[in-house]
Amino acid sequence: MALITFSAGVNSAHRVERWAKQLWHTHQRDQFFSDLTGKGANNIVQLKADFATKAGFQMTEGLIMPFDSAGVINDELLEENEEAPDFYSMTWTISQLRNAGRFAGQETQQAVEYPLPTEIKDGLGDWLAEKRDEDVFTAISDSCSKIFYVNARAGTGSVVATDLLTLADISKAHTYAKSTASPKIPPMKISAVGKKTVYRYVFIMHDHVSYDLKINDAVYQQVTREAGRRGEDSNRLFQGALIDWDGCVLYDHDNCTLFSGWGAGTDVYGAESYLLGRQACIVGVGGYKINSKNGYLKWVEKKFDYENQYGVAVGIIKGEAKSVFNAKDFSVVAYRSARTNVN
Repeated sequence: MALITFSAGVNSAHRVERWAKQLWHTHQRDQFFSDLTGKGANNIVQLKADFATKAGFQMTEGLIMPFDSAGVINDELLEENEEAPDFYSMTWTISQLRNAGRFAGQETQQAVEYPLPTEIKDGLGDWLAEKRDEDVFTAISDSCSKIFYVNARAGTGSVVATDLLTLADISKAHTYAKSTASPKIPPMKISAVGKKTVYRYVFIMHDHVSYDLKINDAVYQQVTREAGRRGEDSNRLFQGALIDWDGCVLYDHDNCTLFSGWGAGTDVYGAESYLLGRQACIVGVGGYKINSKNGYLKWVEKKFDYENQYGVAVGIIKGEAKSVFNAKDFSVVAYRSARTNVN
């Protein structure tokens, strides 16, 4: 008996292949730091748009240290006893970043059901959002000067696999930031209608670290089981956060730095988490002239080869720099721990 079949190698030319009309982009997400960025000083990432309307490529920022003398009392002479606090500076620069996509021609578009111009635009938008996040994380993690280790380890060589991050470690980082760090790390000021003003730091850990926190820390499990939603949840700072714990809003993100080869036997996986205060990072942007108006993000759509080909380009003039004064991180504390290698 003979059966009709349309398998590979047998009448295969008659087989119809269909794909979903919309491409699946491998890693679509909004820019993580968008809700933590603003032009004012009361932001984790401060946006500087000075070069959006003026020429230039490098900016110098100044920091005045706190007045900390005892002062004078009663009728003691103040003249000739004035205090002169220290001043420090840092610089950041901007440069252009571009990317583009272009398809071969109308025959290529005819062969697929999804609109290639739309897919190129969406893909470039995802790429730019992710690239800007990566660059902020790169700046924050660069040569950290304030580093803690779980269980007070002396360095990466003495870390053991059980040195996992806990909420107690986050409380320690918070206490150091507000009371011991020099200068003290400024938290974000959060105001709510009808409520008192509160202050918060942001604590960001890798997904592998948050996995360990959820699985191994009994305190975290209890807090998340018993805590109800808080009134501040309407604030943009709390959107997408894991929990609000002891003055720190906790997030996880896979751009945090991972390590391997820690421990005496170089067999321990490690990670670096970050407590961030106000102005932890500066993002500077330059400017383009777009329809006679200033803008720092530029899209260009262009047709080639007698309008047979189509391409899209995106460009931005920008720069990221961690706030560092007198060789010390101004508003970043790095916290190093072991982690489970989730793969």
